[in-house]
Amino acid sequence: MDIKKWRVMLAVDDNGSFTRAGEELGYTQSGVTQMMKALEKEVGFSLFIKDSHGMSLTADAKALVPAVRSLLNADEVIRQEIASLKGAQVGTIKIGTYLSCSIHWIPKIIRKFKETHPDIHFKIVEGVEGELADWIQERRVDIGFISYQKGQNYQFLPVMNDELFAVLPTEHPFTAYSEIPLEMFQGAPFVITEYTPGSDVHRILKEYKIHPDIRYITINEFSSISMVEQELGLTILPGLLLRGRSGDFETRPLAPKAYRQLGLAFSSHEDLSPASREFLKYAKNFLLDD
Repeated sequence: MDIKKWRVMLAVDDNGSFTRAGEELGYTQSGVTQMMKALEKEVGFSLFIKDSHGMSLTADAKALVPAVRSLLNADEVIRQEIASLKGAQVGTIKIGTYLSCSIHWIPKIIRKFKETHPDIHFKIVEGVEGELADWIQERRVDIGFISYQKGQNYQFLPVMNDELFAVLPTEHPFTAYSEIPLEMFQGAPFVITEYTPGSDVHRILKEYKIHPDIRYITINEFSSISMVEQELGLTILPGLLLRGRSGDFETRPLAPKAYRQLGLAFSSHEDLSPASREFLKYAKNFLLDD
């Protein structure tokens, strides 16, 4: 079985295009096409369908994805174990993370880590709570920098309690308060990046039975801040993301105070490659000392 073809198949699905998958993996578009035709011949059914969004997997192909990801992860582990036995530390670590962590934590951690592990490479993918939990369980990423979510099927190492803050336009009446009672968000115009059961803001609002008037759902927290600056609504954001930022907005603690528990998540320690295990240990120590 040619593992290379399976890796290309997942890349096509992730990128929605033979051309972009080839660019990512170093193949020509025609090379990708030939490999996928050969793989379809091997499995005996079509792997892709094309629609307005590009190329995506057929239902039959999607059924193979969990096993394919396990195969590719096992191949990476074997490759790294062999290198480790030869005295070398090589490999690629796939990290899933929030925007706030990718700004304030990950660049510093990787820079220091690569001082002693120069041949280990990284692939960083940003996402939101629900996506990252799925990516870890599906092994799309090796390690996630995420907040703790109850009921998720992954291992979690806590490193920080990150306080959540109200973010307000500078001229908003709420700025007269030193802290914002959560009930003041009831019915208030609100901006949010994701409002799903897996999000930290959803969890806090649900716990206190608060129903804001959600006017805008943005693509990331920086867009939410811009909406607030234009007086289009209020929002709640984590302190780590707000660290060092200024603009036409003000922040206030919530009452009662609210937190998200940040940490490192992974499917299981046994399934991690040698490089991922080493990085996990290093990242945990780095963050606990930070």
